[in-house]
Amino acid sequence: MRPSSTAAEWKAREQMERMNLGRRYYEATLESVPDSTHRRVVEKYLDEFPQMEKQGIGVYLWGANSVGKTYLASAVLKELLKRNKLSYVITADVLKSIYIDGKRFDGNQTVVQRVESIPVLLIEDVGKEYSGKGSGWAELNFENLLRHRSRNLLITWMTSNLSPAQLLDRYKQSAMALMLESMLAVEVQGKDWRKEIARGLVSWVRDEEDKD
Repeated sequence: MRPSSTAAEWKAREQMERMNLGRRYYEATLESVPDSTHRRVVEKYLDEFPQMEKQGIGVYLWGANSVGKTYLASAVLKELLKRNKLSYVITADVLKSIYIDGKRFDGNQTVVQRVESIPVLLIEDVGKEYSGKGSGWAELNFENLLRHRSRNLLITWMTSNLSPAQLLDRYKQSAMALMLESMLAVEVQGKDWRKEIARGLVSWVRDEEDKD
């Protein structure tokens, strides 16, 4: 029989899989996020979560590529999991497709039903989904989803490269109004973590080459 700590780790992994949290973010923690305005805002949000939950308030994290938006959001979802708050993660491009393919989450729910009813929803990379000819139907579903969740005081988090002004250009005024009434807009700033990781990998390869 596995030790209880190992059993707890397996349970946590199963929960994160059910959340659809990317495996890269299984180890995400708030403690590992550098001290910054966005970290402090998120920590205050968690401190005041009971009130935020009553009002159905989420967070819209925006900023440049690779500054840690998804990492930060994932760390928050893990903190909420400790409080038994269920969540689900979906990228904006997949969100568009689920209204077409009717994909199932499990035997009892479709993914559409999941994103419409889950207490906390994280939508990643808003604005990167296809936006060309014929995409109006998908944008309407996105707006309807936001409206449904806002009306029912369900918490929605989003990550995006788009600033609030750019989001206004990308989506309708009505969709932007829904975001503003149900989310705190927080800019995430910092170094490009993917470049940092890439440099580390290059250094590792060079170190191995130097041994030859």
